[in-house]
Amino acid sequence: MPRPRTVPNSLTWLLVVFALLLLPLCLVGYGTDNDTYSVLEAGKNTWALHNPVTSRAPGYWVFEAIVYAIRNLGGYVFTNLATLLVALVVLWRFLVIATRLGVRYPAVVAATLAATPVFAIASTSTIDYVWSLLGIVLFVEALIADRLALAILPAAFAFAIRGANSVVIAGAIAGAVALPLLRERRISAQSFRIVGVGFAAAILGGLPYIASYHYWGDSFGFVHGIIGNPEMWSMKMRVGRFFYKTSYLFGPIALTILAGCSFVAVPLRRPSEDSPETVKYRAAAVPIFLGMVIANLLLYLKYPIEISYLIPAAFFGLLLLGISLLARSRALAIAFLAATFSLDLVTPQLAAPNIPGKATDATFHPTLQPGAIPEDVRLRIVLRSCDTYICYYDHLHPGASR
Repeated sequence: MPRPRTVPNSLTWLLVVFALLLLPLCLVGYGTDNDTYSVLEAGKNTWALHNPVTSRAPGYWVFEAIVYAIRNLGGYVFTNLATLLVALVVLWRFLVIATRLGVRYPAVVAATLAATPVFAIASTSTIDYVWSLLGIVLFVEALIADRLALAILPAAFAFAIRGANSVVIAGAIAGAVALPLLRERRISAQSFRIVGVGFAAAILGGLPYIASYHYWGDSFGFVHGIIGNPEMWSMKMRVGRFFYKTSYLFGPIALTILAGCSFVAVPLRRPSEDSPETVKYRAAAVPIFLGMVIANLLLYLKYPIEISYLIPAAFFGLLLLGISLLARSRALAIAFLAATFSLDLVTPQLAAPNIPGKATDATFHPTLQPGAIPEDVRLRIVLRSCDTYICYYDHLHPGASR
């Protein structure tokens, strides 16, 4: 496939603004995700004390090793700055893909990704979300470019860093295989090669999980996620959590604006207005992106716990929106960006759980709460001296028994 346009130099300002705005967060502790502190302890136990331990199922051995190595160089400042650097590469690749895809307002759509609370916070924390997302993005770019051998390594990296990425990668492969299958009504040799990429990545990226197999007593118990008490996971609560938390990926106000976009009578750009390279790139990319977003949502329906799990869906979903609903009007695209950014500052909470963090029921209770960034900063200050899970828990729950 010929290489379409790359990102214009006029858009690189967004990377500079993103880095400057988020840099201060990197200087205040490791972050607010509880898994961060388990990662720190597991890395130290495995590599310093030679007592192999992983932070949680299915095993995060690779990321724990990376964090341990960087932490020894410069503590949380270095680990957070490394994550921010990875996030900048991710955002740069978003701009490249958006340009090649023919997104009408690439700067606005990319700024929306940068402003998405879970992406911004993950980009400045010692946590694996953007690290694994980079592997997914590079895998997808190689897949679209039909450079299948090159696609194996980043897919394996994404899988090794975060096991749940296997579902998202499978979604990309399903999307790549589905389109020719629907068009030609047969499975082509190219489809077999694409599936082969998935198997090769699974074998290579699955090597660290051999340690998980032994850690869980020579069993496959590590493939089951820890989701809490069964009372929390009735069908009502699972579906309720899924829809409620998904709505806070960009926020309820942004979703309302997005729904309004479909009623704006502005024609989308016709294929004839795009270059042949853009048309070809879009034809290859859209089924892959759809497959990944659907796979990520289905996985989240199974484990609707942290909104950060939806970061891959945010990345590829925004690209799809950039050539569909958000392409109808610059004003609406900017309004969607503003609404997403507002969630960083103020959170319009619509429901209240009966037990915070362990809800078995919820009631309609609209209130305004501090936004994601002020709350993250507040908790970072509380946790800034912590590098163990016990310290994390005691600082957030003083006086409580563990």
